Amino acid sequence: MLTDTMTTVRERILKLFPERQFIHRTGGQVNYFMLTTRTQLIISTVVGIVLMWSTFTFATFLWGQSPMEAGARKLRVQKQEFNRHLVNLDAKVSDAKELLGRQQAEFKLAAESFEQKHNTIVTMLTQGGIAIDETELDTLMYARSDVLMSPVVLDVVARQPRRAFGQRSTLQTGTILDASMVRLEADQNEILVEGEAKIQTRIERNRAILRATGLPLSDILKNGSYGVGGPFVSLNENGDMAENQGKVKTGAFLPHLESIKARAAEVESLDKALASVPLAHPIDAESYLTSPYGRRKDPFTKRPTMHTGIDMASYRLAPIVATADGKVSFVGRRSGYGRVVEIDHGHGFKTRYAHLAKTNVKRGQSVEKGEKIAGMGSSGRSTSTHLHYEIFFEKNRQNPATFLKAGQYVQ
Repeated sequence: MLTDTMTTVRERILKLFPERQFIHRTGGQVNYFMLTTRTQLIISTVVGIVLMWSTFTFATFLWGQSPMEAGARKLRVQKQEFNRHLVNLDAKVSDAKELLGRQQAEFKLAAESFEQKHNTIVTMLTQGGIAIDETELDTLMYARSDVLMSPVVLDVVARQPRRAFGQRSTLQTGTILDASMVRLEADQNEILVEGEAKIQTRIERNRAILRATGLPLSDILKNGSYGVGGPFVSLNENGDMAENQGKVKTGAFLPHLESIKARAAEVESLDKALASVPLAHPIDAESYLTSPYGRRKDPFTKRPTMHTGIDMASYRLAPIVATADGKVSFVGRRSGYGRVVEIDHGHGFKTRYAHLAKTNVKRGQSVEKGEKIAGMGSSGRSTSTHLHYEIFFEKNRQNPATFLKAGQYVQ
């Protein structure tokens, strides 16, 4: 049966594709070629396959199922997704930069505020010499030393003080930083207000002592190395400026710092001026006044004369001390004064110690208040052992008794 089937197929193929001969004439010559059944069968198969592929491709193109079109569409979708990712990423970068800029600005403002207040406190402690409660200062500087770290893009958790990292098992989000800064600022403001009140008290005290000398305060200060000034602004009972009562609050203290700095500089200037004023007693031993400043009867001629200093008596070689800080400007003898030591104290003040038995300093030597400079004697125009003490301000003689009285406030 298989043989019959194969024979039938072979007969049909031979019938469909009989052997053919093609004759053609060229240049007077006749040629021919032959297409066998096998060759025709191969050609028909190839042509059929091509037609089928073309038909399939055309059909899929019409129905939108072209493989090339599908690949192009997928590529377009991927490109659109990539572009969306780029746009989102650009937006996030822009937001991050804006956030970082805002954080940096806030961080810089907080750091500048803290630094200014800290420097003002240091100024009060150094220049103003104001004593702040050590416990409170230690609490401010150490126990609440919440050091801000440099801000980063999109902080995951609130920034914590570095010292707290080892104390907490887990970092907690919230307003720890804000609360810490508020406490720190409140402590700073409290110390500044307290220091300012002490500075103002010290300024008033120094001014009162300087005025007690009978000299214009402006004349004393103008002889200093530098000057300060500004209007007097009193403090109310809350420590705020009276003229701005209710305006100086936490977070708005920076404008007030300039006033505090000015007062710290003023008290420093007054302290320097006060250190130059000869207010101490010139004899470091029991003594008594033998002749005051002013008109008197000369002990030798018995005529009315002007006594340009005061005379104080004690035992021979009683210690004579500098009545203020200064530099020795003269050591030697002067007519009528005998052996003399003169000291330039600055700010226009100069003192003279006369009738000495011996001297303990040299010209150009710096001396401190209370330092021994000589021993009491009776050299020169003198009747017995005593000290003749003179004070000069801007080369004009002053009454030493006034300065000794003013010095009682200091002592």
